[in-house]
Order: sequence, then structure tokens, then C-alpha cells
Amino acid sequence: MRPEHFILNHMLNRRNGIKTDLSVPSETVWAKPTERPHYSEVLPSNGLRKPSLKSPKNYRGTQPSLDGQRIMYFESGVELKGGRIFRTSPDVVELREQWPKIHYIGSDGRRHSHIFDYWVRLKCGTRIAIAAKPLEVLIKTGTLQILRLIQRMGIPQYADKVTFMTEHFATDEADANAAWILVSRKKYNEEEFYHAYAMVERLTGTVRFYDLLREAPVIGHRRTAIWNLIDAGVLMPVHPGRIDDNSLLISSLD
Repeated sequence: MRPEHFILNHMLNRRNGIKTDLSVPSETVWAKPTERPHYSEVLPSNGLRKPSLKSPKNYRGTQPSLDGQRIMYFESGVELKGGRIFRTSPDVVELREQWPKIHYIGSDGRRHSHIFDYWVRLKCGTRIAIAAKPLEVLIKTGTLQILRLIQRMGIPQYADKVTFMTEHFATDEADANAAWILVSRKKYNEEEFYHAYAMVERLTGTVRFYDLLREAPVIGHRRTAIWNLIDAGVLMPVHPGRIDDNSLLISSLD
């Protein structure tokens, strides 16, 4: 977080009565997952193309696959954020990157190939091939025209739909929410979850995120449980955007 953003967030919290304790605790309070984390050998990507790990123009790196067993390559901020968002979606049951590779006839009459950035299979069975790039890059590189040609040709052996994803879907706000959900899944504690669930069952109307933390013995543990409830669909934000301590939440149990 940039210093100016930290200062703004701190001032907003003070104005809204949110107290931040910056003291160092005497014992570890960050996480107490019910199941101890199990680490196994990380498997290589199933993608058809391995981007170079360094670039002067955009992000490069890896992130975990949907099941956490493999690495997935990304080569832009849109791909990184989109991957996190897909991994938190309850509708996505299968996710692959740098796949499939499609051959098509271009507007010049010649044979070309295109590798999609993401491929997802939804719970309903629909398969979608996705180009993930900033909108400016999609237009400048002619990727939109390529997608139209592939869509017109049809690729039933691979996908039912062909589409694209830009920074207008993979926003900073959606990415931040997805990051909280992913880390809270790893920190899930059953006792804390059901304690928070019982508290939410008594709610009527909206509640501020911070007010669910106010009386918690350990705020970090309660925060994880609240994000677990959001992940499970028990709590939902009233307004779209980034979820923080000032966000209003409403219970789906109401």
C-alpha cells in the first residue's frame, strides 16, 4: 500500500470510529486453521506455452492452479487478477491457462494459430475460451478480430464460447476481495466460523464489517471467519467494490 493510501485509510478509519492496534502481540494470532496445512510437491503447468519470467513491459510470474497442485503462468496484471477471481468463483469447476491452441484462417487467407490465456469450465458444463489482456492491447494487437474469426469458425471440440477479459472485469477491487477469500480459505477454523455464523443468524438489516469484529477476542481470527462467510455466500456486500472494515454487509439468512 502506498504511504498516501495508508494515511487516507487511517484517517477514514479514525473518522468512522475504527481503532487499529499496531502493537506486537505476545503470541501468534494470525491464523489457527482447523486442519494443519499440508504441503506437497508443486506440479508443473499444463499450459501449452511458458512465458518468459521477465519483461520490461508487464507482469510475469506464476500463481496456484484451481486445486492448488500446479502452477499457472501469467504475463499481465489482467491475467494475474483474473486468475485469482476465477479461483474464488463458485461457478468455476475447472481452470486452465495458456490453452487451447487454435488454428484458424486469417483475413489474409493464411493459416494462423492462437493460444488462449484462460479456459474455464463452469458448473453448468459450459466451456469458455478467454483472451485476457488490457483493452488497449486487445485492440492494438488485433486480438478482437482474431476472436471474431475463431468464434465464427467454431471450436466445439474445445469450447462453447469465445470471449475476452480486460481490466474492466479484473479490477483492483475484485482482485483485493479475491485475495482475502483465498488466504482466508487457508486459515479456515471451524469453531470460529460457526461462532461467527451464529452471530450473523441474529442479524437483521445491514451491518458494518468492523462491527462484527469489535467484540472479538482475537480480531484476526474473527476477520478470517467473516471472509469465510462471505466466501460461502452467507454474507454479501450491499454495494459493489472493495470490501473493507467500512463496508456494509447483509445476511442471506435474513
